[in-house]
Formats: sequence, C-alpha cells, structure tokens
Amino acid sequence: MFSALSVAQKTDFNKYIETSDIKKFWTAYDEVRKINDLAEKISTFQKLYVDKATPGLRDFIQSRNFTSGQWIESFESKPKFWNSIRSKTEDIQKDFKNIESLYQNFSQLYAGFSPPKIYFTIGNLKGGGTVINGNLIIGSELAASDKTVDYSELSKNYQDRMKINSGVIFLTAHELVHTQQNLKGTTTNLLGLCLKEGSADFIAELLTGKKVEAPYIEYGMQHQNSLWNNFQKEMNDEDFQNWLSNTATIKDRPADLGYFIGYIITKRFYERSKDKKSAVKTIMNLDFSNTAETESFLDKSGYKNDIK
Repeated sequence: MFSALSVAQKTDFNKYIETSDIKKFWTAYDEVRKINDLAEKISTFQKLYVDKATPGLRDFIQSRNFTSGQWIESFESKPKFWNSIRSKTEDIQKDFKNIESLYQNFSQLYAGFSPPKIYFTIGNLKGGGTVINGNLIIGSELAASDKTVDYSELSKNYQDRMKINSGVIFLTAHELVHTQQNLKGTTTNLLGLCLKEGSADFIAELLTGKKVEAPYIEYGMQHQNSLWNNFQKEMNDEDFQNWLSNTATIKDRPADLGYFIGYIITKRFYERSKDKKSAVKTIMNLDFSNTAETESFLDKSGYKNDIK
C-alpha cells in the first residue's frame, strides 16, 4: 500500500510507467517495410516486437488474440493510419505529467487507492486500454488518436471517437479506475457490466475535472427515455452485444451505449449522496457480480424515478 505522499513523489511515479514496447514496435515496423516476402515480414515482426514484449504487452496480446500476421495485414490495409499515428505514440510521454496528477488526485479522492503499473503498448486497433493482472495496459495507437490522424481507412465508429479524442489522459483515467474497482466476481449481468464501465467514466470525470467526450454520452443524453426502456428489458441478462464492445457491429447509433447507462446511474447516485467521499468509496467497492448490490445501487441512484 502507498500513502498519498509516496504517490506524489516524482521519483516514485517513474516506477509505474513502461513505454519500451512503443520503440520496439516502430523498429519492427521499419524493418518490415523493407521486406517484400509475406512470410519474412511476419517472422521479422514476431522476432522484433512480439517476442520482445513486456509482461503487459504479452498479456494484451493473449487477451486480444493478436498475431504478427494480423499486424502485417493491418499495415498493408491501413498505411495512412499507421504513418499518421507514429509521431503521436512516440511523443506520448508529453502527457505523463498529467498522468502523475491522476495518481495524486486518485489518492486524495479515494483512500484505498493503490498505484498500478501502466504499460504503454501498441496493439492492433482492438482496444485503447484494458486491465490485466492488476496492470493498466494502453493501446497507444488508439488512445493517442485524434482528429489530426488520417482515419479514412477505419470504420465510422472509430472515426467518430477520434474526432473528439483530446489525448490519452481520459482513457488512462478510465482504465486507472478499473485497476481499483472490486472485480473479484467473474460473471455478471448486463446491469453490472454497464455499471463497471460507466462508473469508471464518472470517476474519471472527477479525476480529470473534464466531462466525458464520447459519442455515446451525447447520444445518451438526447435519447434517455428510449434507451432506458430498451435497457431495462435486458439488464438482467448476460447478453451485452447491444450495449457494449459493439464498435464493429453497431450500425444505427453510437457504439457502447451501455457506458452511458452506467455513467448516468452512477452520476445520479453521487449527486444524491450528501457525503461525497463515502459515495466514491461505495462506487469503488461495488461488487458488479452481485445482482442484489447492483440493483440496490440502481434504486439508491433514483434514476428509475428520474427517467419516469
């Protein structure tokens, strides 16, 4: 465990950041571009990037089923994107002062904060951030993407998110919350999953002092009645395809609207609580796999009555 003071010390903060995967990625990328034979491209990328992965990147590769062949295919089909994102990933350390502030703010907001390790890696467009084995893993090619990158080769949902992304800070804050949540339960229903993600967005707002910038928030605010009517029909089920992790499949509305549902419920709970520190503690310790707890949290938020 670390005190707020130890978190604030700059000498300690450097222990939590690992960026070596980014340099290894672009070294491998440059070598691959010199090669014409597909098999040799794959083996070279495997040797220079995948085989040299940090523990965080190894976990990321395993969780997302990344393969060297997939990366090579992505380089071939999305060359404009990869060329345009390079400088942003190589300069990602410019945000580290703000990330240090996140650690400091979290230690003040929540007494149970225990600083995790952050691995800044480069994935293959399958997630800007995740938490594995207690470590925060950032897919920098997505986290650093904004309106200045060439996203013309990507799907509309990716483009929409990049147009409003202002840097890696908010995504890092969101994933930082996940490292502190009560995630002991392995299975949960849709309500629990949405509260897990939405509460991470809300706490990230408190940490950064900035509103969530995401298509699902804007859309959610404008369509709360219809979204809630649809959500409550499914919230006790374990099928989340209509609400979460559906960037590649959703067509007629923004992806990940379950994030908005969890966010707005958590926001209402916090706003109704007189003791804000206690409210944050309740949010952080909520067992998302316990249906009695999540339903009680929903009731206490008052959102069901608000939406009526």
